[in-house]
Amino acid sequence: MFGFFRRLMLGLVLIAAASALLLFSDLGSRAGRTASTAGTPAPAARQVRIAYLQHASQGILDDGRRGMLRGLAERGWEQGRNLTFKAFNAEGDVAVAQSIAKEMASGGYDLLLTSTTVSLQAVANANRAGKTPHVFALVSDPYGAGVGINRDNHLDHPAHLAGYGTMQPVALAFRTARECNPALRRVGVLWNPAEGNSLAQVKVARTVCAELGIELLETSVDSSAAAAEAAGALVARGIEALWLGGDVTVLTAVDAVIAVVRKARIPAFSVIPPNVRRGSLFDVGADYTEIGRQAGLMAGEVLNGRQPATVSIDNLDADMIFVNRQALAKLKPGWSVPEALAARAALVIDPQGREQARAAAVTSAGAVKPEKTHRIALASFAPDPIVDLCQQGLLEGLKELGIAEGLNLTVTRTHAQGEFVNILPMLQNLDASATDAIVAFTTPVLQGTFTAAKHKPVVFTCVTDPLAAGAGRTFAEHLPHVTGIGSLPPVADAIRAMRRLLPHVRKVGTLYNSGEANSVKIISLLREATRAAGLELVELTAASTNEVVPAMQALVARRVDAVYVPSDNTAYLAFDGLAKVALDAKLPLIVEDAPLVDRGGLLACGPGFYQSGRAAAAPLARVLRGESPAGIPMANVSVNEVRIGRQTAQRLGLSLDEALLRELESSGSAPAPGKVVGAPANPNPTGKKWKIAYVIYNSTPPGEETLAGMQAAWARSALVAGRDYEIKVRNAQGDIALLAGIIDAALTDGADIIVPLSTPALQLAVQKVKRLPVVFGLVANPMAVGAGRSYTDHLPNVTGVAVLAPFGEAFDLLQRHFPTYRTLGTLFCPAEANSVDLLRSMEAECRKRGLTLVSVAANTSADLPDASLALAARPIDAVLQLSDNLSSAGFPAIVRAARQAKKPLFSLNSTAVNMGAAVSLGRDYHNGGEATVALIERVIRGEDPGRMPFELPPKVMKAANPANAAVFGLSLPPALLQEVGAK
Repeated sequence: MFGFFRRLMLGLVLIAAASALLLFSDLGSRAGRTASTAGTPAPAARQVRIAYLQHASQGILDDGRRGMLRGLAERGWEQGRNLTFKAFNAEGDVAVAQSIAKEMASGGYDLLLTSTTVSLQAVANANRAGKTPHVFALVSDPYGAGVGINRDNHLDHPAHLAGYGTMQPVALAFRTARECNPALRRVGVLWNPAEGNSLAQVKVARTVCAELGIELLETSVDSSAAAAEAAGALVARGIEALWLGGDVTVLTAVDAVIAVVRKARIPAFSVIPPNVRRGSLFDVGADYTEIGRQAGLMAGEVLNGRQPATVSIDNLDADMIFVNRQALAKLKPGWSVPEALAARAALVIDPQGREQARAAAVTSAGAVKPEKTHRIALASFAPDPIVDLCQQGLLEGLKELGIAEGLNLTVTRTHAQGEFVNILPMLQNLDASATDAIVAFTTPVLQGTFTAAKHKPVVFTCVTDPLAAGAGRTFAEHLPHVTGIGSLPPVADAIRAMRRLLPHVRKVGTLYNSGEANSVKIISLLREATRAAGLELVELTAASTNEVVPAMQALVARRVDAVYVPSDNTAYLAFDGLAKVALDAKLPLIVEDAPLVDRGGLLACGPGFYQSGRAAAAPLARVLRGESPAGIPMANVSVNEVRIGRQTAQRLGLSLDEALLRELESSGSAPAPGKVVGAPANPNPTGKKWKIAYVIYNSTPPGEETLAGMQAAWARSALVAGRDYEIKVRNAQGDIALLAGIIDAALTDGADIIVPLSTPALQLAVQKVKRLPVVFGLVANPMAVGAGRSYTDHLPNVTGVAVLAPFGEAFDLLQRHFPTYRTLGTLFCPAEANSVDLLRSMEAECRKRGLTLVSVAANTSADLPDASLALAARPIDAVLQLSDNLSSAGFPAIVRAARQAKKPLFSLNSTAVNMGAAVSLGRDYHNGGEATVALIERVIRGEDPGRMPFELPPKVMKAANPANAAVFGLSLPPALLQEVGAK
């Protein structure tokens, strides 16, 4: 009997366990049905683990974390049900953050989440291999964080990384402070130079203070414990207010800091709400709960299958004003909270300390959110990086016009899956939807709107020739419901560039779909260009993607020397197969879209589609605001871009002249072969004596070489010193405050041309000089400081010579002669935009080659010796020093540290061998100085700087010194010495 009951009880337990298992297995499907009913994507029936890191215990970071959990739940991932969420907090300690990051990266999590710049950097460095998707938020300037995010192309970032930037509204904060005290003249700030977010904000503060006539007094702090004492020092220097930026180090001690200034009857104001509850006069900043929620939504999408590589890493604006009238009572005279300001505030603390909720969020320009929300549908032929780039330009252009996704714009994205038969049904659905306008990308989609869009206005971009497509007879006379931007490719320029790059080519092949109007137009231009160049053109057609590879094989059989691939939708959908056939046959491909260089194209010469998308924002905004497309003329916008695939060249067995490659890439549209621009008979047609102001940040060997090159060029010039020009040289000797003053002095002195020689000098010139010509030299990346978007698309009064390090050549040389070096080290200066940009480029090159780069920051010349010793003590094979102002001026300290540690020292500064480096490879600064004078001469002759592309010095210098190398314990290979011409 006892055995019977035992068996019975065991059976009941098994039945109960089975029932529980079935019930548990059904949770996912039942939850999925609930989520689907609510209109949100249902997650897969699985458990996921997320690790989250925030840098310190702060209210805004806690708000962001709560928002992330809310967003994840909206995407179907709920903590305690199908989500395990492990939160880490470094409590302000960078070393602790790095240790936690390593644990997160190796912990087998499904997703990593971070808040703050420091946490982003720590986890990004630990997760370099990209084994785990990483989503970040609450980061001021992700593009300057040094984690591989391209400031100019927000889709260019590590494939496993996604997130949002949230640059605080620094300019609005200072303008609001002036609104509260019109007599405000001196403001103090505390910040930690080790925090990249703080550097980004302080740079903005410097600019806006200069515009408002406010003196910004800065004090650096390296720990929260030092913040209150530093605030007291600022009070002693006579500040009238204290600005609190988004510096985590300072905000951790915010109560103590505010207490110091309050005792002095001085207000604090911040860009981090709600510090008004701690005693600040006002805060202007983001709704961090909402920012976190948006990041949580994105994280949920990644868990549901979205690839982080498809995310455009943009900035989110969700700004609010908080006001504290209670803080006014104990301030010095002159301060007030105007009624207009209080009316805009989301929260007002009254004189008795009571909180009153008020208006909605404001934009960074201070205007109340528009009531109307616009709806647009982006319709394309197929998923395509070119279309993504075009869409990015469109949305960023709209944002500048006050129409922003997440603020007053809802965007629907759809495509025809690469099938022509899907175009009309797709467009008919959009035409019947609630969208306000359809944005058509590619020619086939535009043509589909002619019949399928009966009720909605259409704005197009990423279209080769709208007239050939049938959109109208002329750009002004077109279909009444259609307008937009065409992007005709520079076919003749491409053929000229091809002839310079590949002079042996005599027979060019091409393949295209004769049913695509855009392709037919391009082929007509290609016939003209090849005929003018004396080349034979072989044409084959492909009506479907299945016919592309056989057509390519037929071209190989016809023994063509190169193949021109037009922006044909059919050919591009089968491009990878086409490229493989070409590579196997050692046949170079000439393409129109720059991203195809990474997939096997040798030379890309075509429109910059980001600019085409950006240009379409203006007509689209007019349509959304009520104008009829019939009254908006169509236009062509084509900012040409040239890219050359060096890896493809190697695989094809081609040996190409690097100087020519750089020339072609920097020129945008390649000039005609043999074309030489000679100086006119009168080199100074105005007859006046030009005042030329050289503005130098610091005395460095590269700077001295540049000046020597300029002096040599002037000696050869047809212009005469004293008659045609006079030069005044001003040197700030490394003092950034003095640098701003000498630019002002040059303007006051009546300068006709400003010549900034260094990145900091150009950065301030861009801010201060709006109408005079600016011709720069000795600048690594002019785009990094706001001089333009590319070498051809830049500010209308600016041109110059860049000295961007030849990273590809340098790494080729290292790997050719020192193949065992796998871990390299470098020093950089977070305060120099060029230094941070160069570090990003070095990191990208190392990633591409499977190398590891160790970087150590040095903010001042006083930091450089210790930073050099710290770098040399790390487990690196060699130092490869990037070339910035700080390291160039203090190079001996780097040499001493490398010698002491017996670490070989290489440099990207072409003058560094003379200062102790074993090997150097970099731009010829003397040659760069000569090229800078050539541009100045062109401006004097009357050329428009806005039409003069930025240039690179044609010459690259390689040097080596066996005696220097021996000091590091290094023996230089004979092949290297022969290559660089060393004895």
